[in-house]
Amino acid sequence: MKLSNLILLSIASIAFFYIHLWDERLVAPLYLTMLGLCMTYAIYRKDVNIMHISGFIFILNVITHTVFEFGLINNITPTGNPLLQGTLIYGFQLVLSLLIVLVLIFRVQISRKISNSPNIHLTHFDGVFHWLYMYTSFIYLLGLLENVAWSYFEMKSWTFIYDNFEGFIYIAWALCSGALLTMMILSAREDGSEASHAS
Repeated sequence: MKLSNLILLSIASIAFFYIHLWDERLVAPLYLTMLGLCMTYAIYRKDVNIMHISGFIFILNVITHTVFEFGLINNITPTGNPLLQGTLIYGFQLVLSLLIVLVLIFRVQISRKISNSPNIHLTHFDGVFHWLYMYTSFIYLLGLLENVAWSYFEMKSWTFIYDNFEGFIYIAWALCSGALLTMMILSAREDGSEASHAS
């Protein structure tokens, strides 16, 4: 099977799997596990670029997951104020998603600040990840605006983002997982070809 077909198959499979589960309590830990496995692989292979890309995404997603897992936002907002609660929920996710975008755009510079490795460089995938999180930022912004319309302006029929929120986010997570998986596959192939040339 061609590498490009394998990549498309892996992305499609992950997307189908995430969307089929459709449960934040299952998909979020699976996504974090995938990011953790990428970091572990990168540490084992001493691939600082994969390690930092997956590590930055992992850390910021763990923060988001922890905040919602422990209900920190729900605990500090009154339940009778859906406008404030929705604004804080979507706003917090939007801010962290935009932070991931900035970190990924300046990933090489940040990596060079925290590591002295000579192998830090711009990869073909650095141009992919920040677009995925720009997409999630857009979904969070739409969710925020929809919540304002629903709760403040009483537009109760405006629930499109709310009704499909998980699916929109899972698509981005699946693409991110597929891209990281592709990075690992290419990294392993490059190591294998270098070993064969050396022998």
